[in-house]
Formats: sequence, structure tokens, C-alpha cells
Amino acid sequence: MKRIALLLVGVFMGAAIISAQTTPQTAESLLKAKEKSDKDIENPKKSAKYTTWQKRGDLYLDMLQFNTKGLWKDMPQKGLNGAEILVGKPTKIMSLENKEDWVYERVTLKFVDGKLDTWEETKPIAPDGLDEAFEAYYKAIELDAKGKLKTNKSFMQNVSVLRGLFVDKGVKYNSKAEKTKDPEAYKKAVLKLDRALKLDELPKLETDTLFPRGTVTYFCGVMAQSGKHYAMAEKYYSICIEKEYQGAEPYHGLASLYKEQEMSEKELEFLKKGFQKYPESNKILVAFINYYLSRGESEKALGKLETAIEDDPENHTFLYAMGTLYDTMSKDTTDKYTVELKTEYESNAMSSYTKAIEIKGDYFDALYNLGALYYNRAANIIKEAQNIPPKEQKRYNAEIERSNDYFKLALPYMEKAHDVDIRDRSTLNTLSTIYLKLQMYDKQKEIKEMLDNLPEE
Repeated sequence: MKRIALLLVGVFMGAAIISAQTTPQTAESLLKAKEKSDKDIENPKKSAKYTTWQKRGDLYLDMLQFNTKGLWKDMPQKGLNGAEILVGKPTKIMSLENKEDWVYERVTLKFVDGKLDTWEETKPIAPDGLDEAFEAYYKAIELDAKGKLKTNKSFMQNVSVLRGLFVDKGVKYNSKAEKTKDPEAYKKAVLKLDRALKLDELPKLETDTLFPRGTVTYFCGVMAQSGKHYAMAEKYYSICIEKEYQGAEPYHGLASLYKEQEMSEKELEFLKKGFQKYPESNKILVAFINYYLSRGESEKALGKLETAIEDDPENHTFLYAMGTLYDTMSKDTTDKYTVELKTEYESNAMSSYTKAIEIKGDYFDALYNLGALYYNRAANIIKEAQNIPPKEQKRYNAEIERSNDYFKLALPYMEKAHDVDIRDRSTLNTLSTIYLKLQMYDKQKEIKEMLDNLPEE
């Protein structure tokens, strides 16, 4: 789920540039201020004032950022904008090849090639500061009878910073969950992002427009589903559908969630709803096809696609899906279809892929699949030819020539697929075999070099 981190870290970084701290502070002064704040909220008169809680939220925000404030990714180690000027000299440096960890009393900075990559707060001043600040700001809003905080720029800026810190924490919990597959880590990630969503409901500046509420809501559903917290995931997907966040994605998410729970009626319900509202969604369409195929109901899937194509005959996605369905049926390993029907389905698949390519010439999936069908025909002919007795060399040569005809038919589609995605390993491997079979050795050598230089996945 790396995509989540990439999308949401940007939210945090965008918010974190707003400064909350106004005066120089030390850890000791902040802890002393916290003691005073604790006494203030125990005092009935002071705890009834919204300003008491606003100041408490601001204090916790300063404590949360004390060890990391001013740090930014790719920050140099030294120089006018360097970490050394901001944080000071480290107490210890740990080096390994191109990496260095600068260890301080409360934080460790991790550098790669002399630039700051990440940092870890090892001794936070306020371990529960995020939730404490959240509760304080919400209490301030509750007590602000005259609504003064709705126009308080400092308050709105600090709420934005806190929202970003919650996003950052949620992303970190999710990263941990992705590595450990720990359901509780997924839950913690969702709860932190949920608080970011709640903070986004508070008054904010007109310029505060970067927070992608829909994206965060949707990924709360994804994370909850990954941790098998199904009721929680259902809640966020449902919000997305109600608010029309993320298009067809939450419909697909709910359908897959119900599929995991073997609730087939609910799965079909949301596939239908998603397809009705977003007929162009390839994800929904493929899920629809798989739903029927898994139940041995290929004809229903065909009917659904035929209706879609009648309504939108120029939709290359529908034509590709039709090709995929026929392709799958032609490879059926049960006795459901005769050999003649399978041959017919394969021809139908080729026809559908061809029509999709005529509409969208750079449609990689259709190009690859059509090339693969011709390639497989050639491979099957070669396989059968292996059974020809050695004394029938003439018949064997004729079959090999026939297989080469199909390799020639596959070649332009595979070459075009390669042009569209030059890094696809399957395409390169297929091309290598075709060039070898057709004795195009120079071309085969080029492809082999590309494969050798291709990074491991």
C-alpha cells in the first residue's frame, strides 16, 4: 500500500510548514508549562474558559514539534540550511556505506548520501500529545460560545498543523502494518486518520485547501479492510459513496469486502450499483465478470457485457473485457464447453481485442492478450509436432512452418505492447522467444540485453 504513503505524506508536509511556536523554548520550559496547564484545567473557573483549552492545545502542539520542528526531507547535513545548524552536533554518528544516523538525546536523524531521509523521535516530550491536543482544541470549540475561534487565524493554523501530524502518524502506523500485517496497527492507522478528518471539520483558513478529504476517507476504508476490521471499513466506504468521493473505488471496495466475508448477495448489490453509476470503471466490470465466472455463470457475464457494448459501442474497455471473458471461456478446463465452442470463443476473443485496439491503438492489455493468443497457438502446434515420428520429417517441418505463421501474427502486437510499456518483463520474454523462433537473432540479442538490464521487481 505504498500509494497511501505517497498520497498522504504530501498532506502532512504541506501542513507542517505552518509554524505554531512563537517563542524560543526548551524541553524543561515546556514541561513546566504543562504542569501549569494541568493545574489550570483542574481549576473550575479556568477550565470553563475556552482560552485555557486553546492554550493547552497550542502547548501540546509545541511539545509535539519540539524535537523535529524545521526538519525537512532531503535537508543537507551541513551548510546554511543544514541539520547541524538547526539541531546542533550529534552526540553520536553511526555510519554504514552511504548512510549515516545522527543520534541526539531525543531524536535520530537518518541521512542517505548526505541528505535527510527520515527521522525518529526517540524521546518525545509528550508521548500522548496528539490526542491531548485534539481533545483540548475540541474542548475550546465547545466552550467558545461567541464563536471567536472561527475567525482566529492562529487557532486555524495550529489546527491545520495538528491535522497534518495525525496524517503523518497514521501513515507510519500503516507502514508498520504493511510490514507486520498486524490488524491492530491497521486499526491505529485508521483512528489517527479519522482524527485528521475530524480536525478538517473545524474552522479553517480560506487558503487551507490542500487536504484531500475524499482520499483520506477512502484509504481509511482500505486500511480497515486490510486489517479485517470490516464494520469500520464499511463505514468509510459508505461515507465515500454518500459524498461521491473517489468515484467507483468505494463501490469496488465494498464489493470486495463482502466477497471476503462470503456475502455474495451484498457483493452483487454493490457491483450492480457501481456499474450503474460508473459504467466506464474497468475495476467494477472485471469484478462483475469474475463474480459470474466464479459461479459458473459465464452467460450472465456475457449478457452484462453485450448490454454495455450496445449502449456504448466505442468503449474500448468493454470490448477488452469481452475479449477477456471469451479468452477465459476458451481455456475452460471442465467439460462445460465442446472443443468447437472453445475454438469459437478464442476467435471471438481475438475479434474483441482487435476492435478494442482499433479504438485505442496503445491499449497495452489488449495488444498483449491478442499477441499472447497467437503466440499460444504457435506454441500448441509445436507441442503437438513433438509427437510426429522422426520418419515423417516433412510433416514435422510443415507444422513448424505453420507455428511460425502464428508467431508472425503475434509479433506486431507484442512489439506494439513493448512500445507502450518498454519495462514489462512478460512482453520482453515473449518477444525474445518469437525472435528466436523466427531466427531474428539480432532482435533477440537486443531484447536479451534489455532483460539483463531490467531492474528486479
